[in-house]
Amino acid sequence: MNSGYVGIDVSKGYSDFVLLNGKFEPVVKPVQFDDTRDGHHRLTRWLKRCMDRYGFERLYAGVESTGGFEDNWYSLLIDLGKELPVHVARLNPLTVKNAAKASLSVQATDALSAAHIARYMIRYSDEISWDTLQTRYRSYRSFDGHIRLLVRQRSQLIAQFKQLLYSCFPELQRFCKHGVPNWVLELLKAYSTPQKLARAHIKTLTKIPFITEQKARLLIDNAKRSVAGRGHSIDGVLIASMAGQIQQSQQHITALKKTLATECWGMHVDLLQTIPGIGTYSAASLMTQIEDIRRFASPSKLCGYFGVYPAMKESGDKQPVVRMSKKGRAAIRATLYLCANSAILKDTHLKSIYHKHRKKGKSHKQALGVVMHKLLRIIWGVLSSGSAYNPKIDQTNQQKSVVVGSDNQQKELRSKRREQPFDALAPISRIATKKRKAFQLSQDSKAGHVRDHKERPINKHTKMFENTLEN
Repeated sequence: MNSGYVGIDVSKGYSDFVLLNGKFEPVVKPVQFDDTRDGHHRLTRWLKRCMDRYGFERLYAGVESTGGFEDNWYSLLIDLGKELPVHVARLNPLTVKNAAKASLSVQATDALSAAHIARYMIRYSDEISWDTLQTRYRSYRSFDGHIRLLVRQRSQLIAQFKQLLYSCFPELQRFCKHGVPNWVLELLKAYSTPQKLARAHIKTLTKIPFITEQKARLLIDNAKRSVAGRGHSIDGVLIASMAGQIQQSQQHITALKKTLATECWGMHVDLLQTIPGIGTYSAASLMTQIEDIRRFASPSKLCGYFGVYPAMKESGDKQPVVRMSKKGRAAIRATLYLCANSAILKDTHLKSIYHKHRKKGKSHKQALGVVMHKLLRIIWGVLSSGSAYNPKIDQTNQQKSVVVGSDNQQKELRSKRREQPFDALAPISRIATKKRKAFQLSQDSKAGHVRDHKERPINKHTKMFENTLEN
């Protein structure tokens, strides 16, 4: 089939278009259209004219995800695909950039960027998801992004507030180790300096929630003996202002989260809420990122999108290091982290997974990372099947994966040396020698060929191979 590939480099207000054939050859010179009604009409006519003139039976167009600048072009091409054989895809800019580096191109222009996009589509057309419809959840992504922006700003404000408090009222720092309690903010709004608090009455302080008579007496005594290095009146005004601003920010964030949880509803959000640890706001926030579960062909694809998967780095004789990838959006991983913390308290199945990895020597955060990965796999299963969370399904799948994983590991160990057995003359290192001995011993099924156990190199690799054979 004679197909054309349209690479689109999106800029603010306009875009560059390059048309290539299947042999990576440019068909026409690059062209540029504005993101206006007239520009859209001209693009439609240009695409129709190119199809008729060069005999293209199908056109494939690609735009990079640029934070929203590509939305108008993407919607136009989706609508155009209803009447013409035109297919469009939204591409990851990082993958396109890495593919462009392989071409060793030193130039950087808008037209060349569009050509790189077209070449990427030709090479990897089978791996690209075409004509992905925009769901209603995408409309809420900007709203959720605004909430996360306010959360970051509030965190910065609290950090500045604590730094100021250390110099102006250090005695209150002991109550602010884990954030700033609301009663501290109420106190500082009324008594922003140690001098003011030292003249306060105990009964007046007890009117503030969570301040008992004993705590009020302690606060007044500490204020009288304050070691604050700064005591100017303007510092008190700043502390009171920042305390009120932190309170208002938190109230505003809470109201926006309730709005998102109320407005962003649907079957998928309800399904996510059946999973322990995922509440109304978390479910809505997750769906704004997932949008359509059909975008992800497997649970591994979903975990890769969020950067919650084990990335192993192995090279030669070095000890393999496995850590969480942490690619993708850090903000959504923060939501998953909170969901995992809650899930291990509410669900016995997820709690058992957490304790299982804790017994293996993992830290609290490492074990929670495993639970985060498990939550994403459960999310994929729940959304794909359209059924509520059932821990028995995941337990059954775990038993199957253990058997399959052992078989795959055994096949992999044997297949690496299928073309050549280990050569004793190979100039390998001491560590590699131990690994080969352990491998050979684990593959020897005859007890008479095994050496004395005292001479046998027992290490973690030997145990791993023995466990593989036993399984």
